[in-house]
Amino acid sequence: MSLENIINEIGNSMEEEKKKINEYYSKKFDEITEKCNKKIEEFKNEYMVKLEHDKKDIIKQYEDNINLQSKKIIDDRKKELLNDALGKARSYIISLNRSTRYNEIINEMLKTCEKELGPNFIIYCNESEKEKIIESDNLKAENIIIDNSIRSGIKASSKDNKKLIDFTLTSIFDTISNDIAIYLYNNIK
Repeated sequence: MSLENIINEIGNSMEEEKKKINEYYSKKFDEITEKCNKKIEEFKNEYMVKLEHDKKDIIKQYEDNINLQSKKIIDDRKKELLNDALGKARSYIISLNRSTRYNEIINEMLKTCEKELGPNFIIYCNESEKEKIIESDNLKAENIIIDNSIRSGIKASSKDNKKLIDFTLTSIFDTISNDIAIYLYNNIK
């Protein structure tokens, strides 16, 4: 074999080896590229799932926050309406002494006092209430004591001062205001 043949054969052999090496590494490169692409796709999918989950969490947090703020606004408005309504109810009850039905109210108060305190009970009231009370049945003027600290309504005590009933209009309002507040709060829409 000639030198030229040997060189050609070495060249051919080298070309074949290069081709084999190129094919081998090209195949390896394709495998690595495929693995990397799969990994990238997995990361993308995991990221999308996490992103979707995070998005849902953030939306839920905003919804919860909005709901809390809405409830607070509604609750604050209810309290405002309740305070306004209680103020009006207080004004109404305290001004009952100017009502045309006030004599009926006083008579009911006096009947209750007699039932609870017995006969000859003592009545405490302001000067303007005294005349309305004297007009009531079976009351003696000497059983009425003027107390100008009482603005409207009456207080009454048994003859021995052991029992006391407070029928001042402010006291009546204070007694029922909690029930009014609960009713109004539950029925404000």
